[in-house]
Amino acid sequence: MPVEIADFKRVMRKRAGTVTIVTMCAGAECHGLTVMDWCVASLQPPLVLVCIGNDLHSQALLAEGCCFAINILDAGQSALSDRFAGRVAGVADRLQGVAYHTAATDAPILDDCLAWLDCRVIRALPAGDHTIYVAEVEGASADRAGGPLLYYDGDYRTIAG
Repeated sequence: MPVEIADFKRVMRKRAGTVTIVTMCAGAECHGLTVMDWCVASLQPPLVLVCIGNDLHSQALLAEGCCFAINILDAGQSALSDRFAGRVAGVADRLQGVAYHTAATDAPILDDCLAWLDCRVIRALPAGDHTIYVAEVEGASADRAGGPLLYYDGDYRTIAG
């Protein structure tokens, strides 16, 4: 018998994680969402995975476009995280007015993020109410100085020191 959802959520809030924005395009439509759960799956070849809720618009775009960028946010970018999490009223196009560029896959890469990975999907696996996308990393940069934006116990945090 699975654990109660409320208990599971309470435990998950005790994990600290780096706040990222996953961006994707399908045709002319580009979109992004705030994501904390992604991970490295392999170093050789370089593979990462992201888990996207099946009920999200992002999931349909990712399934069609087959590429995404993981944009790791800087400690001062909590407002950007809120925007891409859908917490800013009146923002329909989350990328409107946000500076970005593209690299190998044409997924939007946010200009002011701390670091980024440009990824092409090689496998999609159903997993409960989410889909796990495994992708090969085709481009990467971590040239900006600073510390990451973290999320812990329902609030943004930064690394002290």
